[in-house]
Amino acid sequence: MSTVQRILLPDTSLSHAHALTAVSLADRICEASGTLDVIFLVPAKPSLTSGTLHDALSATVHNALVKGRPVPLPSGAQMRCETMKTLQWVTKPSVLIAVFANQTMMDKVDALQNLVAVLALPWTPDSVENWEKTWSPKVLGKPAKATQPAPKLIADPIVEQAMKSLTTMVNRAHNTMHPSDEDHAKLVLRILRSRNHQEPAENIKLWAIKNGWLPKAAERLEVLAEKAFALRSKPKLDNPDRAEQSYQRWTDAAQP
Repeated sequence: MSTVQRILLPDTSLSHAHALTAVSLADRICEASGTLDVIFLVPAKPSLTSGTLHDALSATVHNALVKGRPVPLPSGAQMRCETMKTLQWVTKPSVLIAVFANQTMMDKVDALQNLVAVLALPWTPDSVENWEKTWSPKVLGKPAKATQPAPKLIADPIVEQAMKSLTTMVNRAHNTMHPSDEDHAKLVLRILRSRNHQEPAENIKLWAIKNGWLPKAAERLEVLAEKAFALRSKPKLDNPDRAEQSYQRWTDAAQP
């Protein structure tokens, strides 16, 4: 599966002029990759028709987006406006500009297929904090940290190996967990808790999203993790021998 470029464009001017910067950057990505579609995603139509976007974008571009017409870009790509309500899926390779982005918007974006690049323009400085923590995107205006690996989302290597094992077992094609997958997740988490492992449930969710889980399914995994790790006493396991075998596999895999 091709890697999605993820770029964060923080706004320090309060003028949203970086929206025009994002369009130019999206156009360059299209030219380099041969992509012909750009999605200008806003929370709702009033986000486009009120506020400062009119001043940030040229009148020609803004008026076309408001009227639902595609905007031709210099690369030959076409840019169209979508809202959280109208954008359901992406049928062909596209660059997406997330405007006034918050975590709800980025969860929706993370569930989409066929994205070549995502450019996030946050609503407030910390409104996409979890998305940034999950993906460690390039931050426009800051040097890339090419030699520095992204921070680990799960600190405990045995917990991470358990999550890798679970990820290979579940169906990640859906935004809800199948009951059998949920039962398997509960078992994995109970085994971890029985061995006194703890991990912030939110980190489990972020790790899952980064490793191919759709956001709603990852949120459910977060709930299950929170419940399992909050148990006051070690849970009893129906098949201790099988649990021991699983735990030993995770332990062996976690060895450097």
